[in-house]
Amino acid sequence: MKNKLFSSILGVLLVFSFLITPTFAAPKVIKMRIIHAYPETTQHGRNMKKFEELTEKYTNGRVDVVIFPNASVCPITKEITTVLSGGAEACYNIGGIIESIDPAEAIWTIPFLFRTAPGDTRHIRKAFLDPRIEGVLKERQMKKGLYRLGTPCTVDGFFFGCNVRPIRKLEDFKGLKIRHPGGMLGELFLRGLGASAVVIPGTEVPVALQTGVVDGLTTVPLHYHDARWHTKYASIPYWCTYSLPFLANLKWWNSLPADIKDIIENKVMPEVMEFSFDEVERRTVETLKIMQKPPFNVKIFTIPKEELRRMRDATQPACIEKFKKKVGEKVAMSMIEAAKELTPEDLKLD
Repeated sequence: MKNKLFSSILGVLLVFSFLITPTFAAPKVIKMRIIHAYPETTQHGRNMKKFEELTEKYTNGRVDVVIFPNASVCPITKEITTVLSGGAEACYNIGGIIESIDPAEAIWTIPFLFRTAPGDTRHIRKAFLDPRIEGVLKERQMKKGLYRLGTPCTVDGFFFGCNVRPIRKLEDFKGLKIRHPGGMLGELFLRGLGASAVVIPGTEVPVALQTGVVDGLTTVPLHYHDARWHTKYASIPYWCTYSLPFLANLKWWNSLPADIKDIIENKVMPEVMEFSFDEVERRTVETLKIMQKPPFNVKIFTIPKEELRRMRDATQPACIEKFKKKVGEKVAMSMIEAAKELTPEDLKLD
């Protein structure tokens, strides 16, 4: 009888202890969908794969990054509205489109303001982190509902490709039809050089070059080669850089645990930025060598510094005036002066 009573009491205690023993749920996995318009094999795609790898590693899988490349969710022009509406948590877009919601993004395309060269991104390595430039853009775009995680590099600078003649001096632009990727200052810049500006989708560029719809283009060596936009001639150095902001939905970002935000901002993004700069510098130098050989046979010319100064003087003042009108003189000039201050001495034109 005693044994039965003891067993009954023990059973009750075991059930009770089970009921009051706390259970620990696994941390909720945070989904982060990233959309962009480029193939995974491009530097655009490589940068996002690096972000995915590092984020999942440093958060121990608490953040599940899913990347949708190749404009598979929406066209590049719709990425911002998709992120703002919650259709994705982030996008890796381009400056020419961001300018439509924040004209201050055009700072990067003021002619000859940012001085870079193949294999040399010193100027924008500083500028992409400087609070007087990148910090201003971050603050302005938060007011639009976007959180600027950074600007991983895929673009060191824009050069010129042409099928009609090599571009070596200001007068060589006269009468040329030059394709540019759009944005607030592209047309004004090319018109100042004496060329006609043409905006056509990237998918149509090869046919436009073959048929003479355009005589040439301005773009970056990596994309020029990856997209097979080869022309008879190409000319360097560069006249501008270009931004590729990595933007998240602000409400989503604010909802994240503090430690997750800290990991992404202070561990993941610095490594992604460093990776992107190193890759662009290395790959651009390699690509310029490859495109000069068969089957591409692009003849590359160097524009002398005195001609770069002439091109700058013919285009920069008008572009700065337009930038000031769109952004406001105080903010515009503060950003421009910061950019000038960060210029490496050996890359300055004066």
